[in-house]
Amino acid sequence: MTPLAIILVALSAGFHATWNMIGKKSGVSLAFYAVLVSIALLWTCWVPFATPLGFFSQPPLFHAWLGGVIASEFLYSFGLKHAYRKLEMSTAYPMMRALPLLLLAAVTSAFGFGKPIEPRSVAGLAVVFVGCLLVPLRSFSDFTLSRYCNRGLGYVLLVALGTTGYTLCDSQAQRVMIAAADAGGIVVSRPMVSLTYYFFRDVPLCAALWAAVLCGRETRAEAAELWRNRSWMPLVAGCCSTMTYALVLVAMNFAQNIAYVQAFRQIGLVFGLFGGALFLHERLTAPKIVGVALILVGLALSVI
Repeated sequence: MTPLAIILVALSAGFHATWNMIGKKSGVSLAFYAVLVSIALLWTCWVPFATPLGFFSQPPLFHAWLGGVIASEFLYSFGLKHAYRKLEMSTAYPMMRALPLLLLAAVTSAFGFGKPIEPRSVAGLAVVFVGCLLVPLRSFSDFTLSRYCNRGLGYVLLVALGTTGYTLCDSQAQRVMIAAADAGGIVVSRPMVSLTYYFFRDVPLCAALWAAVLCGRETRAEAAELWRNRSWMPLVAGCCSTMTYALVLVAMNFAQNIAYVQAFRQIGLVFGLFGGALFLHERLTAPKIVGVALILVGLALSVI
């Protein structure tokens, strides 16, 4: 990863931990998540007037990857809603960040997306994973398989699968856009490609989410409650969420393998750990501190 990519991903991680804390405290419903995506869409509404790329002029493969993004986002939002209802943030967040790391590395290596991952990076990914497993423990003696076998972990797994899915599909969709632009002789910068894609993905995703909200009795009630309370929290979380993934999409253009981007995003665990202690009044334990230290070591092995 280049220094610019590292800076972008670090900022993204901070915003990600922030909106997750807001979501944990306020409750992540489908309506809440739809507001997040809507805010992202508002932030990028100027993009169609500034980009030379068109949505309907993209090849069919682009729209296929986009369909995968939408399906993965629904899986992610469903898992996130229930994971934060079942588990504390200091338990759910590390697991949600660790599992996609290994899943994405395995998928990119198996299917040849990007350059092969170096042995040192593989070792770093393993260290990061071990560190993430330690963070949720109350004490080191709690490190047993039964500690992770519960319904909450099942929802965390759904979040991990969704994260892996949309990260991979986003990366490939951007590659298709770049290839189509080059083939058509269209000159466009990589950051503009990322911003254009972010707008392209959010239009159908926003429509799909609100359609799902309106089609369910429970989800309509959740949306009505958000409106009655006039809460600013979904709007603030939406701004943070927008910056989170917009920065990641740009960073993907400056990394040799998207698994490295996903690896360095784990630095958000530091923000999430201390944010949970300061704002959610969660207890800091020795396994959490050691786990974060291992994560930082693993990051150094993976990306430097």
